[in-house]
Amino acid sequence: MALLLKPKHHLSSTGLLLLLPRRLCDGVPNLPPPTDISPPPLTRAETKLLDAIHAALLDHHRANPAAQIPDSPPFDPLPSLSSTISGLLPSPPSPHFPLHLLRRLLALRRGVPFPEAVAFFHQLVPSLPADSLPDLYAAMIDLLAKHQHFPLARHLLDEMRAGAVPISSQLILALIRRYVRAGMSSEAAELFRRMEEYGAGAPEPAKLALLLGALSKKRLASEAQALFDSYKSVFTPDVVLYTAVVHAWCRAGQLDEAERVFAEMQQSGIMPNVYTYTAVIDAMYRAGQVPRAQELLCQMIDSGCPPNTATFNAIMRAHVKAGRSEQVLQVHNQMRQLGCEPDIITYNFLIETHCGKGQGNFDAALKVLAKMTAKGCVPDCHTFNPMFKLVLVLGNVDAARKLYDKMRELQCKPNVVTYNALLRLFNKEKSMDMVLRMKKDMDAEGVEPNLHTYAALIEAFCGRGNWRRAHTTLKEMVEEKSFKPSKQVYDMVLTLLRKAGQLMKHEELVELMADRGFISRPANDALWSQLSAR
Repeated sequence: MALLLKPKHHLSSTGLLLLLPRRLCDGVPNLPPPTDISPPPLTRAETKLLDAIHAALLDHHRANPAAQIPDSPPFDPLPSLSSTISGLLPSPPSPHFPLHLLRRLLALRRGVPFPEAVAFFHQLVPSLPADSLPDLYAAMIDLLAKHQHFPLARHLLDEMRAGAVPISSQLILALIRRYVRAGMSSEAAELFRRMEEYGAGAPEPAKLALLLGALSKKRLASEAQALFDSYKSVFTPDVVLYTAVVHAWCRAGQLDEAERVFAEMQQSGIMPNVYTYTAVIDAMYRAGQVPRAQELLCQMIDSGCPPNTATFNAIMRAHVKAGRSEQVLQVHNQMRQLGCEPDIITYNFLIETHCGKGQGNFDAALKVLAKMTAKGCVPDCHTFNPMFKLVLVLGNVDAARKLYDKMRELQCKPNVVTYNALLRLFNKEKSMDMVLRMKKDMDAEGVEPNLHTYAALIEAFCGRGNWRRAHTTLKEMVEEKSFKPSKQVYDMVLTLLRKAGQLMKHEELVELMADRGFISRPANDALWSQLSAR
């Protein structure tokens, strides 16, 4: 990085920063969320109807697990599902109701009933007013693209264009983001170049910066560089575009390339800003080049570009990950001395430090929480999760209850990591009422369970001999979410079913696991002989 770092023989007045033994580059734009659509809230009756329609889709999907969706027309109707939906929905349906259903499906990571969702979409589109179609198409396209059904997503996009349904630049950019996330950078670039064909406006620097930022996140630095170079003759690059490319090379761990682009922007008369410097400083810390990162930080300040909160967060992050708690606190003190206000990421790093190995200071973490709320900084689930993990280690049920109540008081929505820690803690303390309450709260919040959630629930039910709930939970885990249970969890349920004399359910479960390819299919005679012997 010789071009980037000039030798210094003195420290500036801010040279104390050399003593500094996740969020990065806020200045690099992010692509917009896939669908930033807020339909009117549902009434209580509409919510019940939504639950019923959602359940109908899932029931049909469970009964037809091998159903596939075509990439393009013709779309085969699902008569039984269509009649069920027609019997439930009023005619005509509320224009915003289908959007609520698609948003619910968008929140799922697994177990999405795609053939049923496509059938539902095509059944309702003809009966909806024209002004409701852009948002509905956008949600359906994003749902398909999220799970990499790109041919059908592109077909719907072309269908919008053919039907004169307005296509927003946000929809195009959201689809581009999905391509990038899937590692399909050439398809993303192709759609970016064709934006104007879809009536979403011509490519421009701000939109290019969004695409470069998405490529950076996926560490697709070569692709970001090629796209950047291809547009140099179209419009003059600015500091935002250059910073996005520097960030891409830094994320890819190629500091030499980052140096080359850094030098090129300076030679073009474009001065790096705080986000450009922060990207390189963060990459140096990640690569273990601490002295060079410290020197660049001083060079940054001496050039008249003071660090901001994102810069300090990048430095703090390196110390947090390395378990250097004293240095984390030093960075925080240095921030305060230079007048940089901590943000939620700073506070979360401090809490993570207090809760980490070698510290385990729950009271200190609570003081940081109190300070951040007093400063008007709203905590999130990542603020609380390190504390929940610590109380799990400590086995402090009372502290967990109070912390959960505090989370609710601050209107902070837990995520699946939060609930998993609480499920494990309350199961460990044999508090079944709290285990059931956590699952109820998860469902009410729309938090999707993961593999660890199911394992914790099954362990709790098996520990109390509740074969019905253990069996039902394992079936949901396999049938609805297609999760493969661990051998320990699977054997736990089978053992409980045998003890309860539920040999038919035992056999059905073995067949289900074999159908999904999770185990080898035993011969029926061998299976029954095995069961009888037990």
